[in-house]
Amino acid sequence: MALYPYQEQVKSHLLSGCSVVLQAPTGSGKTRAALAPFIEAFFDLPDDAFPKQCLYSVPMRVLASQFYREYRTLAERYERIHRRALDVRIQTGERPEDPELVGDLVFATLDQTLSSALGVPYSLSTGRANLNVGAVLGSYLVFDEFHLFPPEATQATLQLLRLVGRLAPFLLMTATFSQTMLESIGKLLDAEVVVVPPDEVASIETRQGQRPRKQRRFEVADQALDAKAVLAAHGRRSLAVCNTVDRAIALYEQLRQAGCRPAPVSDPTLAPIYQALAQARGEEWDRAVAQGVQILRERLAEGGEDKPWVMLLHSRFERPHRQLKEALLQALWNPQGLEAGGDPSLIVVATQVVEVGLDISAQTLHTEIAPAASVLQRAGRCARYPGEQGRVIVYPVPAKENGEPDYAPYSSKAEVAVCDRSWQAFRERQCAILDFAAEQEVINQAHSEADAAMLQAMQEGQGELWQRITDALVRGDASARPQLIRKVDSRTVIVYEPPFGLSEESPYRFQGISLWHGTLRGKLKALNQLRGDLGLDWAVRYPVAHGDEDDESITYTWKDAQTPDDISLSLIFAVHPRLASYDAEHGLRLGVASAGSYTSPTATLRRQRPDYAGYQLESYADHIAAMRRVFEGDPTSRIPLANGRLRRRLAWPARRFAEQDGDWRLPQGLLERAVRLGFALHDVGKLSEAWQRFAAKYQKAIGEGAPPFLVAHTHYERGNPAHEEAQKKVRCYKPSTHAGESAFASAQLLYEALEGRTYAGLYRAAFAAIARHHSPGLDKANPYRLHPRAGETVAEALAVVGDTSWRDWAQWLRSKEEAPNVRKHLPEAPPDGDWAWWFQYFIIVRILRLCDGLSQEEG
Repeated sequence: MALYPYQEQVKSHLLSGCSVVLQAPTGSGKTRAALAPFIEAFFDLPDDAFPKQCLYSVPMRVLASQFYREYRTLAERYERIHRRALDVRIQTGERPEDPELVGDLVFATLDQTLSSALGVPYSLSTGRANLNVGAVLGSYLVFDEFHLFPPEATQATLQLLRLVGRLAPFLLMTATFSQTMLESIGKLLDAEVVVVPPDEVASIETRQGQRPRKQRRFEVADQALDAKAVLAAHGRRSLAVCNTVDRAIALYEQLRQAGCRPAPVSDPTLAPIYQALAQARGEEWDRAVAQGVQILRERLAEGGEDKPWVMLLHSRFERPHRQLKEALLQALWNPQGLEAGGDPSLIVVATQVVEVGLDISAQTLHTEIAPAASVLQRAGRCARYPGEQGRVIVYPVPAKENGEPDYAPYSSKAEVAVCDRSWQAFRERQCAILDFAAEQEVINQAHSEADAAMLQAMQEGQGELWQRITDALVRGDASARPQLIRKVDSRTVIVYEPPFGLSEESPYRFQGISLWHGTLRGKLKALNQLRGDLGLDWAVRYPVAHGDEDDESITYTWKDAQTPDDISLSLIFAVHPRLASYDAEHGLRLGVASAGSYTSPTATLRRQRPDYAGYQLESYADHIAAMRRVFEGDPTSRIPLANGRLRRRLAWPARRFAEQDGDWRLPQGLLERAVRLGFALHDVGKLSEAWQRFAAKYQKAIGEGAPPFLVAHTHYERGNPAHEEAQKKVRCYKPSTHAGESAFASAQLLYEALEGRTYAGLYRAAFAAIARHHSPGLDKANPYRLHPRAGETVAEALAVVGDTSWRDWAQWLRSKEEAPNVRKHLPEAPPDGDWAWWFQYFIIVRILRLCDGLSQEEG
């Protein structure tokens, strides 16, 4: 199907090198607009025409899951057409399936992308924290539903894109930017602003005049949302959205009491499905979801039509229960489900979890007042498709004890003001049919003032913001995350009975449920009162850790949470099992007395792949040759990333650096030369006399004899008793480090080969990549003396990665040093150093580390 004109415009801007800020209505094909240029470039354009990797970031994991399923299916069709695979992956906290961001097209939650861009990734250990920045710098970056980003992430993303945008093209998009935000962001980021014109919106919504235009009539109610109002307006598909989980549960119970039947989500036949969803990944997960949806559809069909079904959907469900409910709702209310017909009479009571990510269409939407952008996002789940007509009924929220509206969780002064203006805007449009242009008028009325204030605050505080960005990127300071990504205003609750006294059992091994901190504070008094009524020893407790948190032997003691202020003392809390209730129908309910049969399930932990799980005996030259094969492409490899993808991905940032001025400019070919030099020199420290002596002794200890060549890796199999014993026997001979020594011994060589007099930043970047290819914070080295044959070995390695003329550079090796000064050669932190140097470092070290590890997998 041909692209819409606005989609063509977006593609044209991006492929010409311009970044874009896009405003388009829900259901108008924003995702296709975002990915059309990438798909075309991936299959049809030269490597340096556009990035060969796309990171698609969304604010909620359900949206990432939806796009992942859709585009993984499309990728199979692309492969049949183009005879080339498009590797589609997902990376969220719930589905951490691509922690190193190696897929061609990666759908990720914002927290995952932004933490990676800042060098403090949630998905990787501290020792691998420098791995993912290079992926961001070399990718096409898409940020969807930008208005839903937390304020901290909004500001950090905008500031980063001012800099990162010199390399990485990006697209920011949403349906609900205010005009103030739209114009200001475009100017700030020097990006093209694309707004879909009204006549094109009409054409899209009517499918070029073939269908009537969808219509949503907005009504404002006088009374709070209740079951009577929902039932009075119900046809066959009703969606009721409450701002808080507690109010959603209360409304659900009202509907149950009014005669609605609970959706059969607790049917015993679903137990193995839920178990599979907790463990499965990829296709196995898809099959389990499909089976679960089929079972639920059959149960709904068996129930007759005398009374409507009702289903509850919010954030306090265990992951498998929530995922299956979302999948069922999509199957019933998406275009395919509606076209098939036979959908049951269903009322869904939900919270903000349905605002984005669910391609569904209700006939009637009931929503409590919230920021206008959120209300309109919710409205996007009503009369979503061409020709449909729907009602959106907006309700006031209950009053607090002081008589003011209880807008929670929108509780800040700015959010309360936006909610007040939103309520006024909808009241002024009572019973109006709002098209896209009219919705933008509501957004402008409700949000412009707050958006302007946020942008002003960002400008005034950008000095402090950049200091935090520097702390994260340069120093690896993970404590900057709350200020740059998301302030942790939620608490994880586990239903668990911790031991009294010292315990080695970690509370983090359980799958908890996240609650807004204010919710837990508000419930604490009632929980403690119920504790007394039941004669329990405690109600809510929090852990205190003892020892180094990186130490596996860490222990915990637990303290009682007695006052609301105690909720600020921890991010995780245990609630007594008798003071909580959980089932697949309602989710977690605190303060509901129970027999205590439910406890939080153990979390499914997926271990990160270590840099090396085992080694084959390998000469230095052979190891370098294996890395080069991974980089350039090995037709015999079964590993997707070892087929030349890394070299193809390097072409785009190399071109961008070549187009820059000043310290950012690098001639074509020089960045790739730095990468190849990194391959050849990263293990020079292992060519020391001490390291080679260790290697010979170890090989003899396992009965294989001393190698006739200088060794990069000894033969080691994890779990092999002979190898484990030999490691212990000769450990005293093994030097403790080699990366810093590698960089220092190669410093002059790098300086000469990379034209360091002219391109001092690239020289420092390459030096840092070698020094930090195992540890991002390394800044020192031990005394060393290279083996007499090190020079000829390095000369051979240089010829392997380049050509025979590269051999001459081996003369610049520094064969020994009693006091190597690594810090002297590292890039300086901005503002003394240039960000271009650090970006070059991150690109080089990513390729170096990935090729190093993948070469071992190949072996």
